[in-house]
Amino acid sequence: MDFKALLGAADVIADIHLVCGVILNVILIYVIRRFSKVSLGRYKYLLTIFAAFDVFLCFLHLLARPGAIIVGTTFGCVTDTMFDSRAITTFYCTCFTIPFALMNIHFLYRFWSIRSPDLISRFSNKKFVALIAMAPIGEAVVWYLLVYYGLTGAPGELGTLTLSQEYERKYGRLLKNGWIENGFNLRIFLAMTAFDIIMIISFTIAITLGSLTFYYIKKFEKVSVQAHSMQLKLFIAVCAQTFVPTLFVYIPYFCIINFPFFNLPLYFVDDAWMRMTACFPAWDAVIIIVLIRDYRVGLVGMFCR
Repeated sequence: MDFKALLGAADVIADIHLVCGVILNVILIYVIRRFSKVSLGRYKYLLTIFAAFDVFLCFLHLLARPGAIIVGTTFGCVTDTMFDSRAITTFYCTCFTIPFALMNIHFLYRFWSIRSPDLISRFSNKKFVALIAMAPIGEAVVWYLLVYYGLTGAPGELGTLTLSQEYERKYGRLLKNGWIENGFNLRIFLAMTAFDIIMIISFTIAITLGSLTFYYIKKFEKVSVQAHSMQLKLFIAVCAQTFVPTLFVYIPYFCIINFPFFNLPLYFVDDAWMRMTACFPAWDAVIIIVLIRDYRVGLVGMFCR
C-alpha cells in the first residue's frame, strides 16, 4: 500500500471516529440526564459540558479538515476550507487545547468532593462558575494570540512557500493558509517556549490534584464502602479521560511544536497528528459510559428491554 492510500485509509478511520464521537457523546449526554444519581451532584454538569464540547470538536474537525506538514526545521499547520484565513487554523488548534483545562476543573471537583465537601457548593454559585470558567477561556485566548501573532506564515515567506510546495506534492492540494514554524527565529522560539509552559502548567495542576485526590481517597475512612467505591471509580474515570487527550492531542502537539525546531526526526507523527485528534472525542464518551456503572447499566437496559 503506497503512502497516499495509507493516508486515505487513515482518513476513513478518522471520519468514522468523528461520526462515532458525535453519536456516542450525544448518547452520553442523554444517559447523564436520565441515569445520574443525586449523589453525583453537580459533577454531572461537568460531564455534560465535556461531552457537549466533544461534539463541537467533532464537527469542527469535519469542517476544518486540518493538515500538518514538516520540511526540515519548518513546520506548518493548515485547514482545508473554502475560506482563506489563518484565523480558522488558529481557532482549530486553540479549541483542541481546551479539554485539558476542563479536565483540571474535573480534578478540582473530585479533590474537593473528597477533601473539602463543603466547598462543592461553590459550583452552584454563578460568580464562582464564571470565575473558574475563565481558566479554559483564558488559556484559549492566550493560545490563540500566541499562534496567530507568535508564529509566521504570511504569503510570500520562504517557509510558507516551502511548505506549500511540499503540501501540494504530498496531498495534491495547495496549502493556502496556516501557521508556520521556520527554523530559528526569536519570536518563534519565545512562542514555542510559551506553548510548552502552558502545557507544563496544565499537566502540573492535573498531576498535583490527581495525586492529592488519590491520597485522600485512600486515607478517607468516614464514608461507607459504597461511597468510597464511587469516589474511586469517578477518580479513575477522570484519570482515564485525561489520558485520552494526552495521548491523542497533547503528546503529538508537543512533538510537532518542538521537534522540528531542533531538527529532530518525527517520522509519521505529523501525518498521524490530525487523524489522532479526530479520535479522542469518541473514546472520551466510551470511557465515561463504561466506567460509570449507572450509565453503563442504564444504557444496556435501554436496548435490552
